[in-house]
This record gives sequence, C-alpha cells and structure tokens, in this order.
Amino acid sequence: MRTVHRRSPLLCAALLLAAAPVAAQEKGDTRMFLELGELSAPEDFNFTSIGVRFNSVAPVQPTLDWSLAMAITGGLLGTTDLDLALPIPAGEAAQIVPRAGVSALVVLAGDSGGGVVGWNYGAGLVLNPRGPLLMRADYTARRLGTGPDSSTADVNSFSVGVGWRF
Repeated sequence: MRTVHRRSPLLCAALLLAAAPVAAQEKGDTRMFLELGELSAPEDFNFTSIGVRFNSVAPVQPTLDWSLAMAITGGLLGTTDLDLALPIPAGEAAQIVPRAGVSALVVLAGDSGGGVVGWNYGAGLVLNPRGPLLMRADYTARRLGTGPDSSTADVNSFSVGVGWRF
C-alpha cells in the first residue's frame, strides 16, 4: 500500500478552502451522529463498523462533513472522510445531503500497519433535521490509492445513525 500520494496535500487544502462558508453558519446547526454500518470492498471483505459523524444541517449552506468509522477484525480497520456537503431540504422533515471529499483507510494488525489516501463521494438522508433527536442513513463510495503508478481499491460503506445537537 502506498501511504501518501503527491497530490493529496493539495486536494486536502482545496477542500478546506472551498468550505470557507462553513465558518459563517449559525450556532446550533451542527449535529453529531453515532453510526452502525457495513464497510466492504467488493470480493475482498465485508465488516460491521461503528463510527461517529459531525456535520451541519443548515439548509442549502455548504458545510464540512467529517466521519470516522472502525471495524475490529483480528486487527483494526479504520476509515475517515472529510467532505464538502450541501444539505438540501426534501420536505418539512427530511434532507438529502450529497457530499464529496478526501478519504483515508488505516489498517493495524499485530506489529504492522499501513494506510492509504484517496477520494470519496456519497449521500445521506437526514430525518427530522430541526429536532433535538434525528436519524441519518448514509452511503459512501471510496477510491483509495489513486494515482497513475499506484494500485487502487474501492471501499464502500452504508451506515445508519442517531444524532443530536452538538
């Protein structure tokens, strides 16, 4: 596995600059979600994962969406995603949240470990975004190890979670 690609720091910087409007959001729009999900790579592995996600539910305002998920399988397999997202109202009690950004996958097993970076895209469905307690379902597709001279891997996840004001 390749640990860092030459363009990865530039991609991270561009994502953070593009998310500058996030700082202008109203206090009280940020939500924290505890999630249970499935982390898989086609024909390689399929593990149950637990995680946490932070994002804003301010409608039609660009926001950062950060998630961290882990699976314990004789070692530790972890993913983290930092995305630019846009919550779009879908009626009074729901939002669709498309997002895209950068990802990392880390594997720790015994005395060894490694990691790889890449990009992702996905979408979430948030129910009851204005309430004190809400639910979210998410799908994320990742392409890890991008680059002309490196191998790539597709890692997907589906998760459901319960959230509250943060």
